Amino acid sequence: MGTPKVSRYGRTRRTMSGKSSITRRDARHGLHKLRNFDSADLEWTSRIPECPTYHPSEHEFEDPLVYLQKIAPEASKYGICKIVSPISTTNPAAFVLMKEKKDFTFETNVQPLRISTWNEKEDIITFSMRGRKYTYNEFEALANKAFINRFHSARCLPSSYVEKEFWHEMIHGEKGTVEYGVNVEGSAFSCDPDDRLGTSKWNLKNFSQLRQSPLRLVDREIPGITDPMLYIGMLFSMFAWHVEDHYLYSINYHHSGANKTWYGVPGYAATQFEKTILQHVYCNKILTKHGEDGAFKFLAQKTTMFPPNVMLQHDVAVYKAVQKPGEFIITFPRAYHAGFSHGFNCGEAVNFANGDWFPLGAAASRRYAQLKMMPLIPYEELLCKEAMLVYKSSRIRSSKNKPEDTTSYQAIIPSFLHLMQFHKTCILRMNKSRKFSSSLITSGSQLCSLCHRDCYVAYLLCKYCNSHPICLFHDIARETCLCGGVYTIFKRNNIFALEEAAKSFQQDKECNDTFFLSSIFSCNRNECIRDLKPIPAAKILGDCPSGLLL
Repeated sequence: MGTPKVSRYGRTRRTMSGKSSITRRDARHGLHKLRNFDSADLEWTSRIPECPTYHPSEHEFEDPLVYLQKIAPEASKYGICKIVSPISTTNPAAFVLMKEKKDFTFETNVQPLRISTWNEKEDIITFSMRGRKYTYNEFEALANKAFINRFHSARCLPSSYVEKEFWHEMIHGEKGTVEYGVNVEGSAFSCDPDDRLGTSKWNLKNFSQLRQSPLRLVDREIPGITDPMLYIGMLFSMFAWHVEDHYLYSINYHHSGANKTWYGVPGYAATQFEKTILQHVYCNKILTKHGEDGAFKFLAQKTTMFPPNVMLQHDVAVYKAVQKPGEFIITFPRAYHAGFSHGFNCGEAVNFANGDWFPLGAAASRRYAQLKMMPLIPYEELLCKEAMLVYKSSRIRSSKNKPEDTTSYQAIIPSFLHLMQFHKTCILRMNKSRKFSSSLITSGSQLCSLCHRDCYVAYLLCKYCNSHPICLFHDIARETCLCGGVYTIFKRNNIFALEEAAKSFQQDKECNDTFFLSSIFSCNRNECIRDLKPIPAAKILGDCPSGLLL
């Protein structure tokens, strides 16, 4: 494995001197107001440490998920890392999008070049304004013209200079805008059999189907999660602070064009990041209206952009990378990140997961349920299917042989045992009541009508209404529906096989020794454990569908 190049800084408290704060709180009104900057104020850009950069050999580069799992214990501490590809593409993105994909066009979003004041009038920036449709050449011409108009030069400029110019524009901007071709479905990896990168496993079109990827078990195409999307930018096109859906990994390949600057916050600092944003970026009205999860809900809209010196001021770990063509950026589970383009460029990204993602997926599943957010992938189903594959494989292997992927095994099996133990306890308790009948599930996952959690192992339905599934994570205060009917417990048709697998794993000494194993991402252990505790019914009743009474 190549030695990473890391800029290491001391862990002393990093604060700005003088008037370097980007925001301040008005003592009387509790509002956040922007401060003016002079050139000295932007010196904080040089104080953000760099994330690791890895240079794998061609041999190490052969299997992406194996290599990524190898570097994860170190790289995940930074939230993001950069990987320099040892092989290059034969056909550039321009050739692929104009020759291999005929009639390729894309629509842009218009992005305001300013920072929201987040005041009581809810001055909230949106990136939803639509631009126009472009061909690849048309947008490149527009982007190059904008660059020349700004800098009176077409030559490449130092990344540090462009970074300061970007934040100066964002802080002082009022009416300026840029366009960004974001979430464009498709890929710029070549189909040419002679293209080495295109035929490698690092072709993002194939990432979700890699043998060790849990996303290979998703039975439908989900743009951005199972299938890559293109990002075609111009000078100062930006991607706002956000964390990946379901706390998944992401991988971004820079096909061509100008550099990108990335900022990343490690997953272990995600809670601290959210609290800092809630207290020092958003206004009091958001906290009052949306509670402590207000920051997560607004950040999920991917329209919150603010300078990372806010992190420096409040001692939240933050790192940066400058991505060049031919380089990959990896973001790790629950790592918040943001960034911007230095000029016209074309990138491509997709989510992915290793087996070690499952404890983080459980934390994301609980948070989605608490906020009643619609899941994009069926976490519970993926966990059960992956665990059953491990179980079947372990029965075939010699008992003397350990699982091929110990790290994934130690993450998958405890998560599966937690899930099965929870459902077994709930079902046994309900079976003691004569007011519950039972039936078998033969279809796929269902969504809970109260919290939208995906239900794969079991769920409840009114025996007569038969239309509102309820997951077992809710305390059932009353056992009858408003119609007077009783609930039926629907259990997975292979639940006995799932229980057999869980029993086998429980007896495995290695699994027992690692049942409460801390994740390599330093995820809070108690947070993962409480993911399988019931949600109090009182928290849900406000949105209970008509016809249901808990």
